[in-house]
Amino acid sequence: MKLTNNPQSRKNDIVIQEIHGEVLIYDLRKNRALCLNETSAMVWQECDGSKSVAEISQNISKKLKANVSEDFVWLALEQLKKDDLLQKGEEFVTPLNGLNRREIIKRIG
Repeated sequence: MKLTNNPQSRKNDIVIQEIHGEVLIYDLRKNRALCLNETSAMVWQECDGSKSVAEISQNISKKLKANVSEDFVWLALEQLKKDDLLQKGEEFVTPLNGLNRREIIKRIG
């Protein structure tokens, strides 16, 4: 297991369709469909293994012309990991570990 703060999205065994600002992903391994909203899709697309969470946050902020915090990116990464949309074998250190949902929302909001 490799510890990294430069997450990489999974590109194998999935079918990707972009529709109206959302990204639909069909996971061929698990035989299920996922729908990423615009901002989650942007986080997933920015995860190329070379960018840090801070760089991802800055890039998305520029694209949206609004402040997107690193905490928001971390939250999206945790969900992407749960949905098996990040490369296997890579673990990232998150400042949100140990926080409950209410604390996370308060921190991001």
